[in-house]
Amino acid sequence: MAFGQDFMLQGWYWDYDKDGCNGYSGPNWADRLNDQVTTLGEAGITHVWLPPMSRASFGACSNGYDPKDLYDLGEYGLGRTGFGTRAEVDALIASLTQGGMEAVADVVYNHRDGGAPEDNPAVKAYVETNYDGGGEQPFPSDRFRNRLPLGGTYGAGDYYIKISSKTQNFGPNRYKFYATVAGVDQPFQGRIDETEPNGGGDCGQPFDDVQLDQDLIANLYDFSGCYTDEFKLTITDNDFLASGDDLLISLTNFESGYSDHRIYDIYYQPTNGNGFNVNLADLKYETYTDFTQLPSAQGGMNFENFRPNSTNTNTTGLNGDEESLLFFYDVVQANPSSRQVYADWSKWLMNSVGIGGLRMDAVKHFPPSFVGQILDDLHDNNLTPGMVVGEFFDGDANKLAGWVNAVNASKTKSQAAVKVFDFTLREALKQACDNGGFDVREVYNRSLRDATNLTGFNVVTFVNNHDFRGPGEAVMNDPLLAYAYIMTNNQLGVPSIFYPDFFGTELPNAPQIDLSEELTQLMSIHQQYIVNATSVDYLNRFGTPYTATYNSGVSNQAMVYQLRGAPGAAEVIVAINFNDVPLDIQQTIPGVSQFGAPLFTEVTGNAPTSTVVAEGDQFQINVPAKSYAIYALTAEDVVFNAEAGTWHATIQDAVDQADSNLATDLYVRPGAYDEAVDYSAKNIHVHIGFPPTDETGDTEE
Repeated sequence: MAFGQDFMLQGWYWDYDKDGCNGYSGPNWADRLNDQVTTLGEAGITHVWLPPMSRASFGACSNGYDPKDLYDLGEYGLGRTGFGTRAEVDALIASLTQGGMEAVADVVYNHRDGGAPEDNPAVKAYVETNYDGGGEQPFPSDRFRNRLPLGGTYGAGDYYIKISSKTQNFGPNRYKFYATVAGVDQPFQGRIDETEPNGGGDCGQPFDDVQLDQDLIANLYDFSGCYTDEFKLTITDNDFLASGDDLLISLTNFESGYSDHRIYDIYYQPTNGNGFNVNLADLKYETYTDFTQLPSAQGGMNFENFRPNSTNTNTTGLNGDEESLLFFYDVVQANPSSRQVYADWSKWLMNSVGIGGLRMDAVKHFPPSFVGQILDDLHDNNLTPGMVVGEFFDGDANKLAGWVNAVNASKTKSQAAVKVFDFTLREALKQACDNGGFDVREVYNRSLRDATNLTGFNVVTFVNNHDFRGPGEAVMNDPLLAYAYIMTNNQLGVPSIFYPDFFGTELPNAPQIDLSEELTQLMSIHQQYIVNATSVDYLNRFGTPYTATYNSGVSNQAMVYQLRGAPGAAEVIVAINFNDVPLDIQQTIPGVSQFGAPLFTEVTGNAPTSTVVAEGDQFQINVPAKSYAIYALTAEDVVFNAEAGTWHATIQDAVDQADSNLATDLYVRPGAYDEAVDYSAKNIHVHIGFPPTDETGDTEE
């Protein structure tokens, strides 16, 4: 489909309704969407972006960005995901397909969570040896635990566990010490706080006692020059399995950012015998990165697929856009087995699930070449997604364009049109709607189409989405004006509509407004008058050569632009008024005088007058406060019949030659070749306008 004809619905929002979650009881979301498919199709939606559908580590109340079992869409005896059951997913996608719409999967290639625990020597090496704080980031404390084998060298006795910040640069940070034994269940012993000074023997200070299965909250800052926290943990013979067990210790940051604390020593005093320092080679680091034993038995990975691994533990700093562990366990896409897992999964989504498009999450955080490789692999399997859009969460237009260009440069086979969400334009539109002091003409310069080398074929525009959910982050005032711009300027890209804006869903921190009628009308107007327009001219842009007289309103609170070359209308004039007073201007419109005194129809019903006659190149625009108007020069402007005679017409393209002996309809299209054509025949009906269309939408000739 051409980009001007496509409209995507983001078919969900953060914390969308899930049965049994947040007080909601009712149908699963996949069922909810299925009930709305007909409405969406009739409105003009062509693509529906679904939330992440895979089984998530945080369970059936998760929004899905913590993917665990990629191939479990609500089956394998585990019940629904947050989105629904596999049967409901299949039914929804079948309905979308039957309705002529593509399902767009939200695919998370960047990270994963919820695997089984496994020993991770790469993380141990990073935490204990390779990390030095020189611009590097600590490995997140909530993504590993320490394991010390019990039942052999270590058993009953007292363990003096010594913890400090490796670089001593994280003084204010708090953490939670928690120790348990794997083989013997014990009741939770509650929470205690450390008592300073507690540096223990290394500092000539006391230590804190802690029990198994007890939370101990501590700070890393030094006390009297000591940076150590020492905790005494007593284990009895009844606390573990003598045949073999594990002491498991977690050091999770508590109400603060990540820090570089670690166990640097353990002194073990057996119940019987002499004490000694634990060999730290016996202290293992476990991560939850074993995805080889999942119910689906597909999509297997282990710690070598994540950062750090055996290959890069000496070189990574866990920093920068592509290596930071911002979300769960960070996938190393350069690992061939990682690429294969995601290539196979993408093929499965398209072949077995019926997905037609891919919305790629967090593409800022992995190499663009990986996307090119995935698309080329799909091409090798005769698959080309109809929608490929990356979420590069950044307001820098050049970075967004750079990502698209890098993906296109890396793919050698796929013809998929790679797109990126236009965060730059979205920020400008928010300012236009919510900041009364913002000059809305800046919006013209902020889109990726206007600020970079990208075209609308490379862009998805939007007004609101699930990420803008904090206080003041949504477009709070008149979001319809922002939608009016992205849905009438076909040069910008594919417009994406946010589910709550279409259906009037109540959300925290956002206005509740049902725009379904207005957005449906905008889609209809676009398809009828704007689709395939070849150019846009921003008439009131900075430095415009076109004069305008403002009788009411001001130029810095108005957007006035002209679309040309659409089959449905020779000229379309759009005016959006962000001001709280009506807009009344006499605007110069280039090229309109070629049509004589053409009659424009205002097609939204918003303007006080339904038709406007252009006089020369002058055009009267009237738009209510906080509203918009769309004026189209359409086929119905002039129709007249004539007796036999000679007719001179300027025409846009060829029409059937009139038979001199037959009554004929002659459609003379405005906007023209400079070619005079003579027709002499009886009963010619001359229409200044456009031919009718057949049921397929193709022009009859």
